[in-house]
Amino acid sequence: MTTPARRELYGIAEIADALGQSRQLVTVWRRRRTRGMPEPDAELASGPVWRGATIEPWIDDQIRLVGRDSSAVPLAPATVQKIGRRLLRLVALLLEENRRPRLIQQALREAADLVPEVEAAEQNATAVALLKVMAPLVAEEDPDVLLAALVERLPALAGRLWESLTGADLVAGD
Repeated sequence: MTTPARRELYGIAEIADALGQSRQLVTVWRRRRTRGMPEPDAELASGPVWRGATIEPWIDDQIRLVGRDSSAVPLAPATVQKIGRRLLRLVALLLEENRRPRLIQQALREAADLVPEVEAAEQNATAVALLKVMAPLVAEEDPDVLLAALVERLPALAGRLWESLTGADLVAGD
């Protein structure tokens, strides 16, 4: 991977571009204080801002950790199935008539914990599809919005689970 262009200032979009990630994911890392992301140097109405000297060492570390090169391996079928179980458990908890916030938060955390593993995997069709399915985990806080976003993505998840169980592509219309 090439070294990202150096800048004087970075916002969420510039960090996401430098890492090849989505803005939503970078926002979640910041909000959850994961991956050791440094605090911004300033907050503007448009969002957080970092000086290059503050954020570039962290960006370089993330690039080294992820190591997006030919050594990345595809996700194992067992990992795809684990992701499926965690997402379906979260959907089931969100569908309960009397929601249990503590269990929902735990299920959300357990599912979101798998995002870095998918990001570090070879970015084949399965990994890309799963990242799209998992995107609401890092972007949505409202349970109803999260539920709607996950339900909308269930067909894509079903296709990837089918492939992991059978080793065959899900044929459109089946």
